Parts: sequence; C-alpha cells; structure tokens
Amino acid sequence: MSSGNFCHTANETGIDFKKIVDTLECPIYITNSSGVTEYINQAYLRENPIIDADAILGRTIDDIIKEGKYFKNAITTEVLKQKKEAMAFFVHHLLPEKMAFVSGMPVLDEENEIEHVVSILYAQSFFQKLHAKFNYPIYSFESYHEPLETKRLSTPLPFANLIGISKPMEELKRIMLRVAKTDASVLIRGESGTGKEVVAENIQKLSARADRPFIKLNCAAIPTSLIESELFGYEKGAFTGATSGRAGFFEQANGGTIFLDEIGDLPFEAQAKLLRVLQQKEIVRLGGTKPVKLNVRVIAATNSDLDKKMADKQFREDLFYRLSLIPIHLTPLRDRKNDIPLLTEYFLHKFDAIYNRIIRFPTQTLKILVDYSWPGNIRQLENIIEYLYICCDENFITEEIISPLLNKNQQRSQPGDIDDELLNFCCRQIRNNHSLPDILSHIERTVLTLASEKYKTTYHIATALGVSQSTIVRKMQTLGLGRRRSSQDTEMICYQG
Repeated sequence: MSSGNFCHTANETGIDFKKIVDTLECPIYITNSSGVTEYINQAYLRENPIIDADAILGRTIDDIIKEGKYFKNAITTEVLKQKKEAMAFFVHHLLPEKMAFVSGMPVLDEENEIEHVVSILYAQSFFQKLHAKFNYPIYSFESYHEPLETKRLSTPLPFANLIGISKPMEELKRIMLRVAKTDASVLIRGESGTGKEVVAENIQKLSARADRPFIKLNCAAIPTSLIESELFGYEKGAFTGATSGRAGFFEQANGGTIFLDEIGDLPFEAQAKLLRVLQQKEIVRLGGTKPVKLNVRVIAATNSDLDKKMADKQFREDLFYRLSLIPIHLTPLRDRKNDIPLLTEYFLHKFDAIYNRIIRFPTQTLKILVDYSWPGNIRQLENIIEYLYICCDENFITEEIISPLLNKNQQRSQPGDIDDELLNFCCRQIRNNHSLPDILSHIERTVLTLASEKYKTTYHIATALGVSQSTIVRKMQTLGLGRRRSSQDTEMICYQG
C-alpha cells in the first residue's frame, strides 16, 4: 500500500491517522513491503534532527543505508528478511548520545504477506521518563554517561588518561603532582593491570623532562644473557654478531626518563650492575672501557612482593632503597568500585573510534561489572570491553552476554588458560592490523627466547616443547635467534640486523 493509499484509507474511515501518529511521543518510521519510506512522524524528526524528511521519503531503506548520510542500518531490513517482528539496540553513528531500542513490526495483508513495516523508536529520553516516574532502572543509561562528563570538568587536564574519582585516585594524583616536580627515583607497586605504566607516563608528562626521551623496558622480557647489553649497550665486536656498536636503554634515555617495568624479575646478578649505574650515574658499554655520564630519572614498577624477595635473598635491599625514594602503591580495581563506570565509559569511547562501531551497557549490566572482583584489574576490564567489540555482534550488552564471559575470565588463572598479558597482546596486534603470521612469529620468538634461558641446548629445548631438534634450529634461524658456545655454557644471543 503506497503513501497515497495510506492517506486514502485514513480518509475513508473518517479518522485522520496522520494527525494521530504525529501526536504520539514515540518516533515512528513506516515503509512499504519493498522497503520504500512512506511516512515519518514528527517525533522521529525531533529525535533525529539531522534527518531531512524530504530527502528520505520515497527512497528505499537499502538506498539510504548505502548513502550512509542518515543511518547505517535499520530494523526494517531485518523485518523484511525474517518476515517477523524484530528488535534491536540502536546507537546513531553520527550522534552516539542518541541511544534507543527500536522495534520493527510487519503489517500483513489477508494472505499474510507484508504490506508495511512500522518501526517504533524507544529513545533514551523515553527510559529517562520511565525511570523518573516509576524508578525503573534497567534501561537507564544516564547512570554513567552524564556523571562522567560532570566529573571530567573537575579532573585536572594532565590526568586525562588517568580515570577515577575515588579517594585512592585523588590521593595518587596529589602525590604525582608533587613527585613530578623532582628528579627523585620512584617505585610503583601494585597488582598486574592496575596501570603502573600509565602512572609512569603521567609523571613523565608532568615533569621538566616531558620533552625528553621516555624509554620503557620490561625487565621480565629480556633474557638473562642480554640484560647487560640491552641496558648498557655494547661496542663492535663485544660478542659474536655484534657487527656494530649500539647504545643501551640507559644511554638512549639520557636527559630523560627510563621506566623499568617488572623490576622484581630482574636477575639477581644484574641487580648489582644496575645499582652501580644508579650510584655512579654512568655506564660502560659491554666490550668498552670509556664511561658514559648519565642524567636519567628512574621510575621502576613491579607486581612482585619485593619484601618477600628481599627476605629470600632474591632482591637486593640496597637496590630497593635506591629505587624507592618515592614509593607509590596502586589500589586494585576491586577496592575502588566507583571508578569502574568511569573506566568503562572511557574504554567504550576509545574503542568506538578504533572499531567504528558503538556498544553500550544498561544499568544492570554495568552493576555486574561493578560487583565483579577484577583479578586482572584495569587491563582485564579493557580486554573484556575490546573483546566485545571484536567478537560480539550485539550493540546492547545484556547480563546474558557479559556474565559467562566474566565467569570464564575468573578461571583464567588456572594452568593452561590464556593469561591477560597474552590476551592483551593479541587484542593489540589485531587492533593494529597485524597479520596472523606476524602475531605467531612474535609469540614463537618469545617462547624460544624463554626456553633458551631455561634449557642450554637445542636438543633440550626441542624435548621440552615437544618438537624435533631440527624444527627448533630452523625456527631460531628464521627468527634471527642464534647460539654461541663456550667451554662452560651455551647461551642464546639475538643478532641485530
């Protein structure tokens, strides 16, 4: 039935259906069986101010979606495809604050064939009114959208990426502002995923060294045999494969700041060399004799129990006191629950831009996030949200979607499960459009590097990893990993190319 026929039928009954539909507060969009737009009521135009009715009436939904000017998807297409009622959660791609449920209903003729599709939009304002009148919270989005904008106004600009309004966060920001004005060494302690690197970055940005180098180093990721050369550099000919000299991380950071992450995993023998550098403020490259003076601020971080490590003689007390002139402890996410809605909002907007789509949480789902213990802290929250953008087809994340995902992650600490570090790495690689071979190559390199630290021959590495020795040798050659032999030991080196 065409738009003209629609009006004609209305006139025959003596009822002005157009006037009635325009009186309704719910936005209504009507198409015919071919998806051609027949009618849009005034409430729909008020809710979607960017829409030009004259530019849409008489056009098919597919044509409008293809143009991409007004909307990128429509419930009408689902109704026509499935030939039955459909519902969806909708977020406008140009107006992300315009969130709504949309219900599409087919109007059937005597032969049960579709004559029209009527789409009704239940906008956010509708649920806000419902919430105000009946205290009905399940679809109340303002619970974390509006407070975030309000709180941002009171958050100092330097802390734009340090999200939180809890007492521990406010105290952390106060300490950081004071610490940043000095060159004192800082030791940041906290559980994995609490944001130690973010804190270090903020201290650097607030300091007088903000425009100087900021070098990040994960001490746990460097094989013992490479620690000295990576930290302090080496001269040409210092070892097999050293065809030229290279400045170490400390030298690269000269004048700026070096961030030593996972300092608790630094091998004990390397700790003495690091202490000497911190005390004398100079380094000597591996294979060299000339000292290089340093002006480097050191920020270290760890999730290890350094007190226990010192008691077990696994971490030097003198190095600990040298590094922890200013100690900072980060509170785990489970102890600052009122920051979780703000962090959720921050990550949602971050991934909106990266993945060019929008997902949101209703209040009840958000409550599940707040009540969860978050053993992986902020990193786990970020990973969960990014996982939803990558793997979930829904825009509206219900309890049924999030609960099994959180339960699965709760068990991830068991042996054999993928840990948060690996999940974080994989998500980051996918986000940066890295190919599967590149991702697998990086993982293989890491595994072989760690295996070479534990096992001294390729035969033992192959046995431990359950492959042939020739496979290990071939993969190490392909990845640029080699082995050098001495009368006492065999160790892996990384050729620089």
